[in-house]
Amino acid sequence: MARHIFLALVFLAFASPARLARAQNSERDRDTYNPSTSSVDITGQVRFAGNMSPAAGVRVVLEKVGGGTLDQMATDSRGRFHFTSLLRGQYVVNVSAPCYQTDRRQVELIVIFRAYLDVDLAPDTTSPACAASPAPASAVDARVPDDARKEFERGSAALAKGKTEEGVGHLRRAVEIYPDFFQAQLLLASAHMKARRWEDAEAVLARAVETDPHSVAALVSLGEARRRLKKYAEAEESLAAALKLDDASWQGHLALGRVYLDTDQVKKAAPHIGRTLQLKPDLAEAHLLGGNILLKVGEPARALSEYEEYLRLAPAGEYASPTRELVEKIRKTLPEKKDK
Repeated sequence: MARHIFLALVFLAFASPARLARAQNSERDRDTYNPSTSSVDITGQVRFAGNMSPAAGVRVVLEKVGGGTLDQMATDSRGRFHFTSLLRGQYVVNVSAPCYQTDRRQVELIVIFRAYLDVDLAPDTTSPACAASPAPASAVDARVPDDARKEFERGSAALAKGKTEEGVGHLRRAVEIYPDFFQAQLLLASAHMKARRWEDAEAVLARAVETDPHSVAALVSLGEARRRLKKYAEAEESLAAALKLDDASWQGHLALGRVYLDTDQVKKAAPHIGRTLQLKPDLAEAHLLGGNILLKVGEPARALSEYEEYLRLAPAGEYASPTRELVEKIRKTLPEKKDK
């Protein structure tokens, strides 16, 4: 193919009052049943485990089960996030911050129409780089001036309501007031990327990487923006730096694999798409890309298996129709299996 693509809660009697109160609040928000409502919402709050302080500017990614990334945002100054106007179905929410363990939650919104997630991020004690480095800029919020923080909150709220340009304006003012405002930089870049303004996204992300050189999320996003701009050498450099910090970043491997596919370097792309599938076997697009690679290297039978897995995971995916056509064509070229 020519085109290349990408939660019974049990409360213990000895639970702390603070956590019990949080859980009760979660129940009030979560258990909302309304079969007549066609759209659903996912909201939540992220805190840093230990001191339980709100985790501002943390990256939250929404995925469709088996269907890849749907949306992403940064938490506001109170650590809150909100995905609205979703269709009923099953979703996955990934919460990540540099030097903290990624928290992955599966959310089923078929009977209920609103889900609330309480996320406590635990420090990553397995990474030597994190153990040796100071707290990442994304986890340090005390230095941000109040006026910049207010602009960030307004921008985040506007983006959550779908008011992209209003949100971008507030976020730009936030980083003008405080140029090292990492959370605002990431959210501003995300808004630019959703609007396909790749040059603007690249500029903001380059500044974000200067603010926090250890942010894998910023490096991966920068690499993707540069790939979109066909700056392949620079994209490869950014993504390689991200993977040096965290080789378990499936997003980084996927993006780097796509860089190599865009530049017809199939042999270089293959191990990165393979690693993506090892880390995230339910990512439909990775199976599609894997099929493309196998077809290019003359292994149609193995390519067929990857295409069939893509269709199983994303039967109504963007590329489902042409993939079905390709599957039928491949089947006709393969020798029929004889019954023993």
